[in-house]
Amino acid sequence: MQTSLQIPAQTQKRTRDRVAAPWRRVLVSVVLALLAGIGVCRVVSTYHILNQTTDEPASLAPGIELIQRGTYVIDPIHPPLARVAVAVGPYLSGLRLKGQGNVWEQGTEIFLENNQYLHELSLARMGVLPFFLIAIVLVWYWTRARYGEAPALLAVLLFTTIPVVLGHAGQATTDIAVTATLIGALLAGIYFLERASYVRAAVLGTAAGLAILSKFSSLVFLPACGVALLGWRFLLQRKKKKMDAPSGGRFLWGRGLSLAILALCLTIWAGYRFSFEPLMVGPARARPALDHLVGKQGSLHDLAYKVSGAVSIPAPGFFHGLAATREHAANGHKSYLFGQVREKGWWYFFPVALSVKTPIALLLLIVFASFYLVRRSWVENDWMVAAPVIAAAALLLVCIPSTINIGVRHLLPIYPLLAIIGGVGAWQLWHIAKPKFLGPTIVVLLLGWQLAASFQAHPDYFAYFNEFAGQHPERILIDSDLDWGQDVIRLSSALQERHIEQVSIAYAGSADLGHFGLPPYRMLVPHQPTTGWIAISLLRLKTGGVNLPTDSFAWLEAYQPVCVVGRSIRLYHISEAAGAEPERPASTSLEKNHP
Repeated sequence: MQTSLQIPAQTQKRTRDRVAAPWRRVLVSVVLALLAGIGVCRVVSTYHILNQTTDEPASLAPGIELIQRGTYVIDPIHPPLARVAVAVGPYLSGLRLKGQGNVWEQGTEIFLENNQYLHELSLARMGVLPFFLIAIVLVWYWTRARYGEAPALLAVLLFTTIPVVLGHAGQATTDIAVTATLIGALLAGIYFLERASYVRAAVLGTAAGLAILSKFSSLVFLPACGVALLGWRFLLQRKKKKMDAPSGGRFLWGRGLSLAILALCLTIWAGYRFSFEPLMVGPARARPALDHLVGKQGSLHDLAYKVSGAVSIPAPGFFHGLAATREHAANGHKSYLFGQVREKGWWYFFPVALSVKTPIALLLLIVFASFYLVRRSWVENDWMVAAPVIAAAALLLVCIPSTINIGVRHLLPIYPLLAIIGGVGAWQLWHIAKPKFLGPTIVVLLLGWQLAASFQAHPDYFAYFNEFAGQHPERILIDSDLDWGQDVIRLSSALQERHIEQVSIAYAGSADLGHFGLPPYRMLVPHQPTTGWIAISLLRLKTGGVNLPTDSFAWLEAYQPVCVVGRSIRLYHISEAAGAEPERPASTSLEKNHP
């Protein structure tokens, strides 16, 4: 009698999974590449629409200096990694540092050198794209490793449709670089805490060094996240009344941390091209710091200066940059929030900025997923489940005391973590059991809302505000959140379309207005009402600018603008009959609003 062979159901399922796995991997890879490619295309499409933002020349000039001369003295306030990345393209195209003046003027001169402004600007901005792609890969990898493939794809979808992320990915500045490198350092730290090894220690040190080379804020962000994650891990261990010994033993942990610190120091030193310099050579700001310690005269003062002149230090630009950053933080920066202007900011600036600069759909997913992840982590005694939530909370909390409140971009590294949280939240919502179709319906609506908000923001991604901000976001935030000097190209087009023959301008930014085809213009003088066509940046209108009184142009608030050019420049037409004083001759020199 012939019998048929019966294959167990579990074996059949494993066989089907093995057959389907290659195809699933291919499909997932295609979707991931498609999401990344769409994000890159959207970023690149803004290059010829937005002129240089205020900080882009200040990123380019020091990067060119380090490549060309091997020095880093023009502006060491930010470390060199991102600046070198944006300088590589222009340098290879033949641009060199030549002129005099401050860092913004020298950077702008480089952009204009070959009379191919938009081409050279695009080359600089392309230097940021690798960091954007690295951030995408890390969001994917972290989410996939901890929560699965589907949440990982959702996290990437959310990350690549966050307008402010796309906006800063299109700028030749430091913010996307630190976003990518910081998330990499956090992931390396989690892997080291999970199972210590010499290889993981070296990776952690290198990743942390790259994050610090991207922006000095990493010196605060990384310890804050590390302490928060260790604290959550310790709390869960106490809850289960079992203190797990460090993986690999305390001996390996001690040596591993030493190796990580060594790798960190070598990475930072390499970023400054293994430079050495006598302690007292460099920016004059080093001398006041020493005078503060030993006095301005006397034998101790003379001895300190003699010793400091003889002692050489590695990576001097690193220490000069730290001194400049500390000075900037101590002095504060003119900031704007809810119609108020302050020098030292507000403790609630970054919570407000996140609430109005993040798509509401993502915010809702974050709230839901944060409770889910923390609860699951608590129940399962697994500290790594809630790691993105804990790290994101640490980043936000450590920014609250900041005295420099000039944009959500200073907290941009929180967005990969928020995207991971949101991806997990969307996947969990999808699987709500009752009623059957409630979860998928909610997820589809939220993702549709996210995509609609993201695509409607084009090309003004970094100037995006959600529905909480209403029709007048300039009443809440300005500076690099709305007006970063990016709309001169569009101003030129608007003036030409209206056949305007003369205009008065109050511009906040680093662009040289003489190279954008503007009609004859004169600079608007503070506190001098005038008539005719007037174009004014919102930052000038609301704050006066860095070096001017806040109410310098407040008289314009009494008039209705003809239109808003782009997102940041108001265009007025004021006739003699409107009651303004006759126009007076004004200086033709451009006062630039440099940070």
